[in-house]
Amino acid sequence: MLTAVLVFAIVPAFLILGFGFVARTIAAQRVTPRVVQYSPERGSTVLRDALLVDADRRAASAALIDLAVKRKVRLIAGSGKRKRRPVAVELAPDVALTAEEAALLEALFGREHSGADVRRFSADRRALAGRVKSLLLNIEHALAREGLIADRRVTWPSVTLTVFAYLGMLVEVAFLAVATVAADWPAAIATLVAVAATIATIFVAPPAWRKFLPAATAHREHLAGLRQYIELAEAERLRVLQSPSGAELRATDASGHAAAEADGPAARFHLHERLLPYAVLFGLEREWMAKLKLEYAELGQSSIDTLGGLVDITGDLDLAIEAAGGVAQLAADVGDLADAAGNVIDGVGGAFELFNS
Repeated sequence: MLTAVLVFAIVPAFLILGFGFVARTIAAQRVTPRVVQYSPERGSTVLRDALLVDADRRAASAALIDLAVKRKVRLIAGSGKRKRRPVAVELAPDVALTAEEAALLEALFGREHSGADVRRFSADRRALAGRVKSLLLNIEHALAREGLIADRRVTWPSVTLTVFAYLGMLVEVAFLAVATVAADWPAAIATLVAVAATIATIFVAPPAWRKFLPAATAHREHLAGLRQYIELAEAERLRVLQSPSGAELRATDASGHAAAEADGPAARFHLHERLLPYAVLFGLEREWMAKLKLEYAELGQSSIDTLGGLVDITGDLDLAIEAAGGVAQLAADVGDLADAAGNVIDGVGGAFELFNS
Protein backbone atom coordinates (compact mmCIF):
# COMPACT_ATOMS: atom_id res chain seq x y z
CA MET A 1 0.00 0.00 0.00
CA LEU A 2 2.75 2.42 0.97
CA THR A 3 4.58 1.76 -2.29
CA ALA A 4 1.45 2.52 -4.30
CA VAL A 5 0.97 5.77 -2.37
CA LEU A 6 4.55 6.80 -3.06
CA VAL A 7 4.27 6.07 -6.78
CA PHE A 8 0.75 7.34 -7.51
CA ALA A 9 0.33 10.09 -4.91
CA ILE A 10 3.58 11.40 -3.40
CA VAL A 11 5.64 11.58 -6.60
CA PRO A 12 2.90 13.19 -8.77
CA ALA A 13 1.99 15.64 -6.00
CA PHE A 14 5.51 16.94 -5.57
CA LEU A 15 6.06 16.89 -9.33
CA ILE A 16 3.18 19.26 -10.02
CA LEU A 17 4.21 21.36 -7.02
CA GLY A 18 7.64 21.71 -8.59
CA PHE A 19 6.06 22.74 -11.87
CA GLY A 20 4.02 25.29 -9.92
CA PHE A 21 7.17 26.91 -8.55
CA VAL A 22 8.73 26.92 -12.02
CA ALA A 23 5.62 28.54 -13.52
CA ARG A 24 5.61 31.15 -10.76
CA THR A 25 9.24 32.00 -11.45
CA ILE A 26 8.59 32.34 -15.17
CA ALA A 27 5.48 34.44 -14.55
CA ALA A 28 7.47 36.92 -12.44
CA GLN A 29 9.60 37.85 -15.48
CA ARG A 30 12.09 39.57 -13.22
CA VAL A 31 14.58 42.02 -14.64
CA THR A 32 17.87 43.18 -13.17
CA PRO A 33 18.59 46.91 -13.25
CA ARG A 34 21.81 47.83 -15.01
CA VAL A 35 22.15 51.08 -13.09
CA VAL A 36 20.33 52.83 -10.27
CA GLN A 37 17.76 55.31 -11.60
CA TYR A 38 16.80 58.56 -9.89
CA SER A 39 13.63 59.52 -11.74
CA PRO A 40 10.97 57.97 -13.98
CA GLU A 41 11.52 57.89 -17.70
CA ARG A 42 10.56 61.01 -19.58
CA GLY A 43 7.08 60.70 -20.99
CA SER A 44 6.10 57.84 -18.68
CA THR A 45 3.06 57.88 -16.40
CA VAL A 46 2.41 56.19 -13.10
CA LEU A 47 -0.48 54.14 -14.50
CA ARG A 48 1.55 52.83 -17.44
CA ASP A 49 4.53 52.07 -15.24
CA ALA A 50 2.27 50.28 -12.74
CA LEU A 51 1.26 47.78 -15.41
CA LEU A 52 4.88 47.34 -16.51
CA VAL A 53 5.80 46.20 -12.99
CA ASP A 54 2.58 44.21 -12.45
CA ALA A 55 1.45 46.59 -9.71
CA ASP A 56 -2.14 46.81 -10.95
CA ARG A 57 -3.54 46.74 -7.40
CA ARG A 58 -1.63 49.88 -6.48
CA ALA A 59 -1.96 51.68 -9.81
CA ALA A 60 -4.93 53.91 -9.04
CA SER A 61 -3.72 54.84 -5.56
CA ALA A 62 -0.22 55.69 -6.77
CA ALA A 63 -1.63 57.77 -9.65
CA LEU A 64 -3.90 59.67 -7.25
CA ILE A 65 -0.96 60.46 -5.00
CA ASP A 66 0.99 61.51 -8.08
CA LEU A 67 -1.71 64.10 -8.81
CA ALA A 68 -1.53 65.30 -5.22
CA VAL A 69 2.27 65.53 -5.29
CA LYS A 70 2.07 67.52 -8.53
CA ARG A 71 -0.38 69.87 -6.78
CA LYS A 72 -3.07 69.15 -9.36
CA VAL A 73 -5.45 67.88 -6.65
CA ARG A 74 -5.74 68.17 -2.88
CA LEU A 75 -7.09 65.49 -0.58
CA ILE A 76 -9.64 66.94 1.80
CA ALA A 77 -11.86 65.53 4.55
CA GLY A 78 -15.42 66.50 5.38
CA SER A 79 -16.44 68.27 8.56
CA GLY A 80 -18.05 66.70 11.58
CA LYS A 81 -17.21 65.07 14.88
CA ARG A 82 -17.28 61.51 13.60
CA LYS A 83 -13.96 59.72 13.29
CA ARG A 84 -14.84 58.59 9.77
CA ARG A 85 -15.65 61.60 7.64
CA PRO A 86 -16.26 61.84 3.90
CA VAL A 87 -13.16 62.09 1.79
CA ALA A 88 -12.96 64.19 -1.33
CA VAL A 89 -10.48 65.50 -3.84
CA GLU A 90 -10.32 69.16 -4.79
CA LEU A 91 -8.97 70.19 -8.16
CA ALA A 92 -6.41 72.97 -8.19
CA PRO A 93 -7.61 76.15 -9.89
CA ASP A 94 -6.91 76.35 -13.62
CA VAL A 95 -5.23 72.94 -13.51
CA ALA A 96 -4.39 71.28 -16.81
CA LEU A 97 -5.08 67.54 -16.73
CA THR A 98 -3.83 65.07 -19.28
CA ALA A 99 -6.34 62.72 -20.89
CA GLU A 100 -5.09 59.89 -18.67
CA GLU A 101 -5.37 61.98 -15.50
CA ALA A 102 -8.89 63.06 -16.41
CA ALA A 103 -9.82 59.41 -17.05
CA LEU A 104 -8.41 58.46 -13.64
CA LEU A 105 -10.51 61.07 -11.83
CA GLU A 106 -13.59 60.03 -13.78
CA ALA A 107 -12.97 56.39 -12.84
CA LEU A 108 -12.57 57.24 -9.16
CA PHE A 109 -15.43 59.70 -8.84
CA GLY A 110 -17.76 59.08 -11.77
CA ARG A 111 -18.96 61.35 -14.54
CA GLU A 112 -21.40 63.11 -12.26
CA HIS A 113 -18.44 64.92 -10.70
CA SER A 114 -16.65 65.71 -13.96
CA GLY A 115 -17.62 69.39 -13.86
CA ALA A 116 -17.06 69.97 -10.16
CA ASP A 117 -13.97 71.28 -8.45
CA VAL A 118 -14.54 69.05 -5.41
CA ARG A 119 -15.15 65.36 -6.10
CA ARG A 120 -16.18 62.72 -3.60
CA PHE A 121 -15.38 59.03 -3.77
CA SER A 122 -18.18 56.91 -5.12
CA ALA A 123 -20.26 54.90 -2.67
CA ASP A 124 -21.12 52.32 -5.35
CA ARG A 125 -18.51 49.59 -4.94
CA ARG A 126 -19.45 47.68 -8.06
CA ALA A 127 -19.53 50.72 -10.34
CA LEU A 128 -16.22 52.01 -8.95
CA ALA A 129 -14.53 48.66 -9.38
CA GLY A 130 -15.79 48.40 -12.95
CA ARG A 131 -14.58 51.88 -13.88
CA VAL A 132 -11.10 51.34 -12.46
CA LYS A 133 -10.84 47.95 -14.15
CA SER A 134 -11.90 49.50 -17.46
CA LEU A 135 -9.31 52.26 -17.09
CA LEU A 136 -6.48 49.79 -16.50
CA LEU A 137 -7.70 47.59 -19.34
CA ASN A 138 -7.55 50.54 -21.74
CA ILE A 139 -3.98 51.24 -20.68
CA GLU A 140 -3.11 47.56 -21.08
CA HIS A 141 -4.47 47.63 -24.63
CA ALA A 142 -2.38 50.73 -25.35
CA LEU A 143 0.76 48.94 -24.14
CA ALA A 144 -0.12 46.00 -26.39
CA ARG A 145 -0.50 48.28 -29.40
CA GLU A 146 2.93 49.71 -28.68
CA GLY A 147 4.41 46.20 -28.71
CA LEU A 148 5.36 46.22 -25.01
CA ILE A 149 3.11 43.39 -23.91
CA ALA A 150 1.33 40.49 -25.61
CA ASP A 151 -2.28 40.90 -26.64
CA ARG A 152 -3.40 38.09 -24.36
CA ARG A 153 -2.29 36.92 -20.96
CA VAL A 154 -0.69 33.52 -20.44
CA THR A 155 -3.34 31.26 -18.90
CA TRP A 156 -2.55 27.64 -19.77
CA PRO A 157 0.01 26.91 -16.98
CA SER A 158 -2.41 27.98 -14.27
CA VAL A 159 -5.32 26.06 -15.78
CA THR A 160 -3.24 22.93 -16.38
CA LEU A 161 -1.74 22.89 -12.89
CA THR A 162 -5.11 23.47 -11.26
CA VAL A 163 -6.71 20.62 -13.21
CA PHE A 164 -3.88 18.24 -12.31
CA ALA A 165 -4.09 19.32 -8.68
CA TYR A 166 -7.79 18.51 -8.41
CA LEU A 167 -7.34 15.19 -10.20
CA GLY A 168 -4.51 14.38 -7.82
CA MET A 169 -6.71 15.17 -4.84
CA LEU A 170 -9.31 12.68 -6.07
CA VAL A 171 -6.67 9.96 -6.22
CA GLU A 172 -5.27 10.94 -2.83
CA VAL A 173 -8.68 10.92 -1.16
CA ALA A 174 -9.24 7.40 -2.49
CA PHE A 175 -5.86 6.27 -1.14
CA LEU A 176 -6.59 7.91 2.20
CA ALA A 177 -9.93 6.13 2.52
CA VAL A 178 -8.42 2.74 1.71
CA ALA A 179 -5.45 3.28 4.05
CA THR A 180 -7.74 4.35 6.90
CA VAL A 181 -10.03 1.33 6.49
CA ALA A 182 -7.00 -0.98 6.36
CA ALA A 183 -5.43 0.82 9.34
CA ASP A 184 -2.27 1.29 7.29
CA TRP A 185 -1.12 4.43 9.12
CA PRO A 186 2.22 4.90 7.31
CA ALA A 187 0.33 4.92 4.01
CA ALA A 188 -2.31 7.26 5.46
CA ILE A 189 0.33 9.71 6.69
CA ALA A 190 2.14 9.59 3.34
CA THR A 191 -1.18 10.31 1.60
CA LEU A 192 -1.79 13.32 3.84
CA VAL A 193 1.64 14.64 2.86
CA ALA A 194 0.65 14.26 -0.79
CA VAL A 195 -2.64 16.10 -0.12
CA ALA A 196 -0.74 18.96 1.50
CA ALA A 197 1.60 19.22 -1.49
CA THR A 198 -1.34 19.20 -3.88
CA ILE A 199 -3.16 21.95 -1.98
CA ALA A 200 0.07 23.97 -1.94
CA THR A 201 0.19 23.68 -5.74
CA ILE A 202 -3.16 25.45 -6.02
CA PHE A 203 -1.77 28.42 -4.07
CA VAL A 204 1.66 28.39 -5.71
CA ALA A 205 0.40 28.21 -9.30
CA PRO A 206 0.43 31.77 -10.68
CA PRO A 207 -2.76 33.30 -12.05
CA ALA A 208 -2.90 34.32 -15.69
CA TRP A 209 0.00 36.69 -16.21
CA ARG A 210 0.85 39.54 -18.51
CA LYS A 211 3.60 38.59 -20.96
CA PHE A 212 6.16 41.32 -21.48
CA LEU A 213 7.76 41.54 -24.91
CA PRO A 214 11.44 42.38 -25.61
CA ALA A 215 10.53 46.02 -26.35
CA ALA A 216 9.48 46.43 -22.70
CA THR A 217 12.79 45.25 -21.26
CA ALA A 218 14.50 48.65 -21.24
CA HIS A 219 11.49 50.29 -19.58
CA ARG A 220 11.25 47.57 -16.94
CA GLU A 221 14.99 47.74 -16.25
CA HIS A 222 14.62 51.48 -15.69
CA LEU A 223 11.78 50.89 -13.23
CA ALA A 224 13.83 48.19 -11.47
CA GLY A 225 16.64 50.71 -11.13
CA LEU A 226 14.21 53.24 -9.69
CA ARG A 227 12.98 50.69 -7.18
CA GLN A 228 16.55 49.94 -6.20
CA TYR A 229 17.13 53.64 -5.55
CA ILE A 230 14.04 53.88 -3.36
CA GLU A 231 15.06 50.75 -1.45
CA LEU A 232 18.31 52.50 -0.56
CA ALA A 233 16.46 55.22 1.33
CA GLU A 234 18.00 54.31 4.68
CA ALA A 235 21.39 53.25 3.37
CA GLU A 236 24.56 55.29 3.54
CA ARG A 237 25.06 54.48 -0.15
CA LEU A 238 22.25 56.85 -0.93
CA ARG A 239 24.40 59.86 -0.07
CA VAL A 240 27.14 58.61 -2.38
CA LEU A 241 24.68 58.08 -5.21
CA GLN A 242 23.37 61.60 -4.68
CA SER A 243 26.76 63.29 -4.63
CA PRO A 244 27.64 65.64 -7.50
CA SER A 245 30.15 63.09 -8.79
CA GLY A 246 27.80 60.16 -8.31
CA ALA A 247 24.70 61.29 -10.14
CA GLU A 248 23.00 64.14 -11.90
CA LEU A 249 19.65 64.70 -10.24
CA ARG A 250 16.74 65.99 -12.29
CA ALA A 251 13.42 67.42 -11.24
CA THR A 252 10.42 65.28 -12.17
CA ASP A 253 7.62 67.75 -11.55
CA ALA A 254 5.22 68.95 -14.22
CA SER A 255 7.01 72.30 -14.64
CA GLY A 256 10.20 70.59 -15.74
CA HIS A 257 12.49 73.01 -13.88
CA ALA A 258 15.96 71.70 -13.19
CA ALA A 259 16.78 70.72 -9.63
CA ALA A 260 19.08 72.81 -7.52
CA GLU A 261 22.49 71.62 -6.44
CA ALA A 262 22.49 67.83 -6.45
CA ASP A 263 23.94 67.47 -2.97
CA GLY A 264 21.70 70.07 -1.28
CA PRO A 265 18.91 69.13 1.13
CA ALA A 266 16.40 71.20 -0.87
CA ALA A 267 17.29 69.35 -4.08
CA ARG A 268 17.02 65.98 -2.37
CA PHE A 269 13.61 66.80 -0.96
CA HIS A 270 12.52 68.18 -4.33
CA LEU A 271 13.46 64.92 -6.03
CA HIS A 272 12.35 62.48 -3.36
CA GLU A 273 8.92 64.00 -2.87
CA ARG A 274 8.21 63.36 -6.52
CA LEU A 275 9.22 59.73 -6.17
CA LEU A 276 6.54 59.10 -3.56
CA PRO A 277 4.00 57.72 -6.10
CA TYR A 278 6.60 55.18 -7.23
CA ALA A 279 7.36 54.26 -3.63
CA VAL A 280 3.64 53.53 -3.33
CA LEU A 281 3.79 51.41 -6.50
CA PHE A 282 6.65 49.35 -5.08
CA GLY A 283 5.13 49.04 -1.61
CA LEU A 284 7.98 51.05 -0.09
CA GLU A 285 6.01 54.14 0.92
CA ARG A 286 6.65 53.85 4.66
CA GLU A 287 10.42 53.74 4.25
CA TRP A 288 10.36 56.52 1.70
CA MET A 289 8.17 58.80 3.78
CA ALA A 290 10.47 58.24 6.73
CA LYS A 291 13.28 59.48 4.49
CA LEU A 292 11.19 62.49 3.46
CA LYS A 293 10.50 63.31 7.10
CA LEU A 294 14.21 63.30 7.88
CA GLU A 295 14.97 65.45 4.85
CA TYR A 296 12.23 67.92 5.74
CA ALA A 297 13.83 68.27 9.18
CA GLU A 298 17.13 69.09 7.47
CA LEU A 299 15.65 71.92 5.43
CA GLY A 300 16.46 75.38 6.70
CA GLN A 301 13.97 78.21 6.40
CA SER A 302 15.84 79.56 3.38
CA SER A 303 15.46 76.23 1.59
CA ILE A 304 11.77 76.05 2.46
CA ASP A 305 11.26 79.57 1.12
CA THR A 306 13.11 78.62 -2.06
CA LEU A 307 11.05 75.50 -2.62
CA GLY A 308 7.81 77.26 -1.80
CA GLY A 309 4.87 75.01 -2.64
CA LEU A 310 7.06 71.95 -3.06
CA VAL A 311 6.92 71.20 0.66
CA ASP A 312 3.13 71.35 0.83
CA ILE A 313 3.05 67.59 1.11
CA THR A 314 4.10 68.05 4.73
CA GLY A 315 1.28 70.53 5.13
CA ASP A 316 -1.90 70.24 3.10
CA LEU A 317 -1.86 66.48 2.57
CA ASP A 318 -0.78 65.76 6.12
CA LEU A 319 -3.52 67.99 7.56
CA ALA A 320 -6.12 66.33 5.34
CA ILE A 321 -5.10 62.87 6.54
CA GLU A 322 -5.14 64.03 10.16
CA ALA A 323 -8.54 65.69 9.75
CA ALA A 324 -9.93 62.42 8.43
CA GLY A 325 -9.03 60.76 11.71
CA GLY A 326 -5.74 59.24 10.64
CA VAL A 327 -4.72 56.98 7.83
CA ALA A 328 -6.72 53.97 8.99
CA GLN A 329 -9.95 55.97 8.97
CA LEU A 330 -9.19 57.52 5.62
CA ALA A 331 -8.56 54.05 4.22
CA ALA A 332 -11.95 52.98 5.50
CA ASP A 333 -13.62 55.99 3.87
CA VAL A 334 -12.22 55.04 0.48
CA GLY A 335 -12.48 51.32 0.99
CA ASP A 336 -14.48 51.03 -2.23
CA LEU A 337 -11.37 51.95 -4.18
CA ALA A 338 -9.25 49.53 -2.19
CA ASP A 339 -11.46 46.68 -3.34
CA ALA A 340 -11.08 47.70 -6.95
CA ALA A 341 -7.42 48.53 -7.24
CA GLY A 342 -5.61 47.64 -4.06
CA ASN A 343 -4.94 49.66 -0.96
CA VAL A 344 -5.36 53.32 -1.71
CA ILE A 345 -4.34 54.94 1.52
CA ASP A 346 -3.32 51.75 3.29
CA GLY A 347 -0.62 51.53 0.68
CA VAL A 348 -0.27 55.29 0.62
CA GLY A 349 -1.36 56.35 3.94
CA GLY A 350 0.70 54.52 6.48
CA ALA A 351 3.35 56.80 5.17
CA PHE A 352 1.57 59.98 6.19
CA GLU A 353 1.31 58.75 9.76
CA LEU A 354 5.02 59.40 10.00
CA PHE A 355 4.37 63.13 9.71
CA ASN A 356 1.72 62.90 12.43
CA SER A 357 4.05 61.22 14.88
